[in-house]
Amino acid sequence: MREMLRQLARRIRAPRRAAATTTQLGRWSSTAAAPQAVPVHARYLARTIDVSKFQEHFAHSSTQARTFERDSVMLTINTNERRGHVVVFNYGAVVFVNVPHPLRDWCLDAFAPFCGDTIPSGFQPVEDYKIEEGKEIGFDSVKLPQLDGHNLAVIATVLAQSVALDHYAAKTDAMLEAFTRLNSSVERTGVFSALEKRSLFRLVALNNTLFTDVIAKIGILERSNTAWKYLQYADVWEGLQDEFEIRDRFWKIEFKLNLIQQNSKFFLEVLATDKSNTLEWIIIALISIEIVVMGVEIARGI
Repeated sequence: MREMLRQLARRIRAPRRAAATTTQLGRWSSTAAAPQAVPVHARYLARTIDVSKFQEHFAHSSTQARTFERDSVMLTINTNERRGHVVVFNYGAVVFVNVPHPLRDWCLDAFAPFCGDTIPSGFQPVEDYKIEEGKEIGFDSVKLPQLDGHNLAVIATVLAQSVALDHYAAKTDAMLEAFTRLNSSVERTGVFSALEKRSLFRLVALNNTLFTDVIAKIGILERSNTAWKYLQYADVWEGLQDEFEIRDRFWKIEFKLNLIQQNSKFFLEVLATDKSNTLEWIIIALISIEIVVMGVEIARGI
Protein backbone atom coordinates (compact mmCIF):
# COMPACT_ATOMS: atom_id res chain seq x y z
CA MET A 1 0.00 0.00 0.00
CA ARG A 2 2.85 2.42 0.78
CA GLU A 3 4.38 1.68 -2.61
CA MET A 4 1.00 2.38 -4.26
CA LEU A 5 0.78 5.73 -2.47
CA ARG A 6 4.31 6.65 -3.55
CA GLN A 7 3.47 5.76 -7.16
CA LEU A 8 0.31 7.84 -6.97
CA ALA A 9 2.28 10.74 -5.55
CA ARG A 10 4.68 10.61 -8.46
CA ARG A 11 1.82 10.65 -10.95
CA ILE A 12 0.00 13.55 -9.30
CA ARG A 13 1.54 16.98 -9.81
CA ALA A 14 0.82 20.03 -7.74
CA PRO A 15 -1.69 22.48 -9.31
CA ARG A 16 -0.83 26.10 -9.79
CA ARG A 17 -1.47 28.42 -6.87
CA ALA A 18 -5.07 29.64 -6.86
CA ALA A 19 -5.47 33.23 -7.99
CA ALA A 20 -7.63 35.70 -6.13
CA THR A 21 -10.22 35.69 -8.90
CA THR A 22 -10.38 32.59 -11.10
CA THR A 23 -8.07 29.63 -11.47
CA GLN A 24 -8.32 28.61 -15.09
CA LEU A 25 -8.64 24.86 -15.66
CA GLY A 26 -9.79 24.99 -19.22
CA ARG A 27 -11.71 27.30 -21.60
CA TRP A 28 -14.04 26.27 -24.37
CA SER A 29 -12.94 27.67 -27.74
CA SER A 30 -15.52 28.69 -30.33
CA THR A 31 -13.01 28.48 -33.18
CA ALA A 32 -11.76 24.97 -32.41
CA ALA A 33 -13.59 21.74 -33.07
CA ALA A 34 -16.48 20.89 -30.81
CA PRO A 35 -14.98 19.97 -27.44
CA GLN A 36 -15.73 16.65 -25.85
CA ALA A 37 -17.83 16.48 -22.70
CA VAL A 38 -15.84 16.32 -19.47
CA PRO A 39 -16.97 13.28 -17.43
CA VAL A 40 -17.65 13.72 -13.72
CA HIS A 41 -17.99 10.75 -11.37
CA ALA A 42 -19.02 11.13 -7.72
CA ARG A 43 -18.91 8.33 -5.17
CA TYR A 44 -19.70 8.03 -1.46
CA LEU A 45 -16.72 6.02 -0.31
CA ALA A 46 -16.83 5.98 3.51
CA ARG A 47 -18.42 7.63 6.49
CA THR A 48 -15.31 9.78 7.02
CA ILE A 49 -12.10 10.60 5.17
CA ASP A 50 -9.25 12.17 7.10
CA VAL A 51 -8.45 15.04 4.72
CA SER A 52 -5.80 16.40 7.12
CA LYS A 53 -3.71 13.22 6.92
CA PHE A 54 -4.56 12.98 3.25
CA GLN A 55 -3.17 16.45 2.59
CA GLU A 56 -0.23 15.91 4.93
CA HIS A 57 0.76 12.77 3.04
CA PHE A 58 0.94 14.55 -0.30
CA ALA A 59 2.56 17.62 1.25
CA HIS A 60 5.49 15.44 2.37
CA SER A 61 5.81 13.87 -1.05
CA SER A 62 6.59 15.49 -4.37
CA THR A 63 3.08 16.92 -4.61
CA GLN A 64 0.95 19.49 -2.84
CA ALA A 65 -2.80 19.18 -2.41
CA ARG A 66 -4.90 22.29 -2.83
CA THR A 67 -7.60 22.99 -0.24
CA PHE A 68 -11.00 24.01 -1.65
CA GLU A 69 -12.99 24.43 1.55
CA ARG A 70 -12.33 23.60 5.20
CA ASP A 71 -13.66 20.08 4.57
CA SER A 72 -12.17 19.22 1.17
CA VAL A 73 -8.91 18.82 -0.75
CA MET A 74 -8.31 18.74 -4.52
CA LEU A 75 -5.60 16.82 -6.37
CA THR A 76 -4.67 17.45 -9.99
CA ILE A 77 -3.66 14.40 -12.02
CA ASN A 78 -1.65 14.87 -15.21
CA THR A 79 -1.37 11.94 -17.60
CA ASN A 80 -0.18 11.70 -21.19
CA GLU A 81 -3.76 11.86 -22.44
CA ARG A 82 -5.57 14.30 -20.17
CA ARG A 83 -5.56 16.45 -17.07
CA GLY A 84 -7.96 15.38 -14.35
CA HIS A 85 -8.94 16.44 -10.86
CA VAL A 86 -9.99 14.59 -7.72
CA VAL A 87 -11.87 16.37 -4.92
CA VAL A 88 -11.97 14.56 -1.57
CA PHE A 89 -14.47 15.57 1.14
CA ASN A 90 -14.11 14.78 4.82
CA TYR A 91 -17.64 13.35 5.08
CA GLY A 92 -16.69 10.46 2.78
CA ALA A 93 -17.44 11.65 -0.76
CA VAL A 94 -14.96 11.66 -3.65
CA VAL A 95 -15.53 13.45 -6.98
CA PHE A 96 -13.47 12.66 -10.10
CA VAL A 97 -13.38 15.18 -12.94
CA ASN A 98 -11.97 14.02 -16.29
CA VAL A 99 -10.29 10.97 -14.70
CA PRO A 100 -10.38 7.71 -16.73
CA HIS A 101 -11.98 4.65 -15.17
CA PRO A 102 -8.81 2.54 -14.60
CA LEU A 103 -7.00 5.40 -12.88
CA ARG A 104 -10.14 6.13 -10.88
CA ASP A 105 -10.23 2.61 -9.46
CA TRP A 106 -6.52 2.81 -8.66
CA CYS A 107 -7.05 6.09 -6.79
CA LEU A 108 -9.88 4.58 -4.75
CA ASP A 109 -7.57 1.78 -3.61
CA ALA A 110 -4.87 4.31 -2.74
CA PHE A 111 -7.31 6.44 -0.71
CA ALA A 112 -8.42 3.49 1.44
CA PRO A 113 -5.91 4.11 4.31
CA PHE A 114 -7.45 7.53 4.93
CA CYS A 115 -11.06 6.25 5.13
CA GLY A 116 -13.05 5.39 8.23
CA ASP A 117 -16.01 2.96 8.12
CA THR A 118 -15.55 2.19 4.42
CA ILE A 119 -18.71 1.16 2.57
CA PRO A 120 -18.45 -2.06 0.49
CA SER A 121 -17.94 -1.26 -3.17
CA GLY A 122 -21.26 -2.75 -4.27
CA PHE A 123 -23.19 -0.49 -1.89
CA GLN A 124 -21.45 2.83 -2.55
CA PRO A 125 -23.82 5.45 -4.02
CA VAL A 126 -22.49 6.86 -7.30
CA GLU A 127 -23.45 9.72 -9.60
CA ASP A 128 -22.24 10.27 -13.18
CA TYR A 129 -22.46 13.70 -14.77
CA LYS A 130 -20.97 15.66 -17.66
CA ILE A 131 -19.65 19.17 -18.24
CA GLU A 132 -20.17 20.57 -21.74
CA GLU A 133 -19.90 23.87 -23.59
CA GLY A 134 -22.85 26.23 -23.41
CA LYS A 135 -25.00 27.77 -20.71
CA GLU A 136 -27.60 25.32 -19.43
CA ILE A 137 -28.08 23.03 -16.43
CA GLY A 138 -29.72 19.71 -17.23
CA PHE A 139 -30.45 16.33 -15.70
CA ASP A 140 -27.33 14.59 -17.00
CA SER A 141 -25.01 17.51 -17.80
CA VAL A 142 -24.18 21.12 -17.07
CA LYS A 143 -23.20 23.43 -19.91
CA LEU A 144 -20.80 26.23 -19.04
CA PRO A 145 -19.11 28.93 -21.14
CA GLN A 146 -15.85 28.08 -19.36
CA LEU A 147 -14.59 25.58 -16.81
CA ASP A 148 -12.48 27.10 -14.06
CA GLY A 149 -11.55 26.26 -10.48
CA HIS A 150 -14.59 27.93 -8.94
CA ASN A 151 -17.03 26.17 -11.26
CA LEU A 152 -15.26 22.92 -10.46
CA ALA A 153 -15.64 23.60 -6.71
CA VAL A 154 -19.37 24.24 -7.07
CA ILE A 155 -20.02 21.16 -9.23
CA ALA A 156 -17.94 18.88 -7.00
CA THR A 157 -19.66 20.10 -3.83
CA VAL A 158 -23.19 19.54 -5.16
CA LEU A 159 -22.38 16.08 -6.53
CA ALA A 160 -20.68 15.11 -3.27
CA GLN A 161 -23.75 16.20 -1.32
CA SER A 162 -25.97 14.25 -3.72
CA VAL A 163 -24.22 10.90 -3.25
CA ALA A 164 -23.99 11.51 0.52
CA LEU A 165 -27.75 12.11 0.64
CA ASP A 166 -28.30 8.87 -1.30
CA HIS A 167 -26.37 7.01 1.40
CA TYR A 168 -28.21 8.62 4.30
CA ALA A 169 -31.59 8.21 2.61
CA ALA A 170 -30.95 4.46 2.34
CA LYS A 171 -29.90 4.29 6.01
CA THR A 172 -32.96 6.28 7.06
CA ASP A 173 -35.28 3.96 5.12
CA ALA A 174 -33.62 0.94 6.76
CA MET A 175 -34.10 2.55 10.19
CA LEU A 176 -37.74 3.28 9.44
CA GLU A 177 -38.29 -0.31 8.35
CA ALA A 178 -36.64 -1.62 11.55
CA PHE A 179 -38.78 0.72 13.64
CA THR A 180 -41.92 -0.47 11.83
CA ARG A 181 -41.06 -4.10 12.67
CA LEU A 182 -40.44 -3.11 16.30
CA ASN A 183 -43.73 -1.25 16.43
CA SER A 184 -45.62 -4.23 14.97
CA SER A 185 -44.07 -6.58 17.53
CA VAL A 186 -45.10 -4.34 20.43
CA GLU A 187 -48.56 -4.02 18.90
CA ARG A 188 -48.97 -7.82 18.96
CA THR A 189 -47.48 -8.54 22.38
CA GLY A 190 -48.04 -5.29 24.25
CA VAL A 191 -44.60 -5.50 25.91
CA PHE A 192 -40.93 -4.92 25.08
CA SER A 193 -38.58 -7.86 25.16
CA ALA A 194 -34.95 -7.36 26.20
CA LEU A 195 -33.88 -7.66 22.55
CA GLU A 196 -36.46 -5.10 21.46
CA LYS A 197 -35.27 -2.68 24.14
CA ARG A 198 -31.70 -2.93 22.84
CA SER A 199 -32.96 -2.42 19.27
CA LEU A 200 -34.86 0.67 20.37
CA PHE A 201 -31.80 2.16 22.08
CA ARG A 202 -29.71 1.48 18.97
CA LEU A 203 -32.30 3.17 16.76
CA VAL A 204 -32.29 6.24 19.01
CA ALA A 205 -28.48 6.46 18.92
CA LEU A 206 -28.34 5.93 15.14
CA ASN A 207 -31.07 8.53 14.63
CA ASN A 208 -29.06 11.12 16.55
CA THR A 209 -25.91 10.23 14.60
CA LEU A 210 -27.66 10.66 11.24
CA PHE A 211 -29.05 14.03 12.31
CA THR A 212 -25.55 15.19 13.20
CA ASP A 213 -23.96 13.86 10.01
CA VAL A 214 -26.57 15.24 7.60
CA ILE A 215 -26.86 18.71 9.14
CA ALA A 216 -23.38 19.39 10.52
CA LYS A 217 -20.96 17.40 8.35
CA ILE A 218 -22.49 17.61 4.87
CA GLY A 219 -23.58 21.22 5.33
CA ILE A 220 -26.80 21.01 3.33
CA LEU A 221 -28.15 24.20 4.90
CA GLU A 222 -24.92 26.10 4.24
CA ARG A 223 -24.14 27.96 1.05
CA SER A 224 -20.97 27.29 -0.91
CA ASN A 225 -18.19 29.74 -0.06
CA THR A 226 -17.49 30.11 -3.77
CA ALA A 227 -21.11 31.06 -4.54
CA TRP A 228 -21.07 33.40 -1.55
CA LYS A 229 -17.87 35.23 -2.52
CA TYR A 230 -18.35 35.30 -6.31
CA LEU A 231 -21.87 36.13 -7.47
CA GLN A 232 -21.23 34.89 -11.01
CA TYR A 233 -21.12 31.32 -9.66
CA ALA A 234 -24.27 31.62 -7.54
CA ASP A 235 -26.52 30.74 -10.50
CA VAL A 236 -24.59 27.52 -11.13
CA TRP A 237 -24.80 26.64 -7.43
CA GLU A 238 -28.54 27.29 -7.18
CA GLY A 239 -29.25 25.58 -10.49
CA LEU A 240 -27.41 22.41 -9.56
CA GLN A 241 -29.00 22.39 -6.09
CA ASP A 242 -32.43 22.53 -7.73
CA GLU A 243 -31.56 20.02 -10.45
CA PHE A 244 -30.37 17.42 -7.93
CA GLU A 245 -33.19 18.33 -5.50
CA ILE A 246 -30.68 18.64 -2.67
CA ARG A 247 -32.92 20.50 -0.23
CA ASP A 248 -36.05 18.49 -1.06
CA ARG A 249 -34.20 15.24 -0.44
CA PHE A 250 -32.81 16.65 2.80
CA TRP A 251 -36.30 17.63 4.01
CA LYS A 252 -37.55 14.12 3.27
CA ILE A 253 -34.73 12.59 5.31
CA GLU A 254 -35.33 15.06 8.11
CA PHE A 255 -39.07 14.25 8.15
CA LYS A 256 -38.39 10.52 8.48
CA LEU A 257 -35.79 11.07 11.20
CA ASN A 258 -38.20 13.31 13.11
CA LEU A 259 -40.89 10.64 12.78
CA ILE A 260 -38.58 8.01 14.24
CA GLN A 261 -37.44 10.40 16.96
CA GLN A 262 -40.97 11.29 18.07
CA ASN A 263 -42.15 7.67 18.18
CA SER A 264 -38.96 6.57 19.93
CA LYS A 265 -39.53 9.27 22.54
CA PHE A 266 -42.99 7.84 23.23
CA PHE A 267 -41.63 4.31 23.64
CA LEU A 268 -38.82 5.54 25.89
CA GLU A 269 -41.34 7.33 28.09
CA VAL A 270 -43.37 4.10 28.33
CA LEU A 271 -40.25 2.17 29.32
CA ALA A 272 -39.37 4.82 31.89
CA THR A 273 -42.91 4.65 33.32
CA ASP A 274 -42.76 0.85 33.51
CA LYS A 275 -39.42 1.03 35.28
CA SER A 276 -40.77 3.65 37.69
CA ASN A 277 -43.81 1.46 38.47
CA THR A 278 -41.54 -1.52 39.08
CA LEU A 279 -39.41 0.49 41.49
CA GLU A 280 -42.53 1.69 43.30
CA TRP A 281 -43.73 -1.89 43.79
CA ILE A 282 -40.29 -2.87 45.05
CA ILE A 283 -40.40 -0.02 47.58
CA ILE A 284 -43.90 -1.06 48.68
CA ALA A 285 -42.73 -4.65 49.11
CA LEU A 286 -39.73 -3.57 51.20
CA ILE A 287 -41.92 -1.38 53.40
CA SER A 288 -44.34 -4.27 53.85
CA ILE A 289 -41.51 -6.60 54.83
CA GLU A 290 -40.21 -4.03 57.30
CA ILE A 291 -43.70 -3.68 58.83
CA VAL A 292 -43.99 -7.45 59.19
CA VAL A 293 -40.56 -7.68 60.83
CA MET A 294 -41.41 -4.87 63.26
CA GLY A 295 -44.73 -6.56 64.05
CA VAL A 296 -42.95 -9.85 64.82
CA GLU A 297 -40.43 -8.07 67.08
CA ILE A 298 -43.22 -6.27 68.94
CA ALA A 299 -45.13 -9.52 69.36
CA ARG A 300 -42.09 -11.23 70.81
CA GLY A 301 -41.51 -8.32 73.18
CA ILE A 302 -45.02 -8.63 74.56
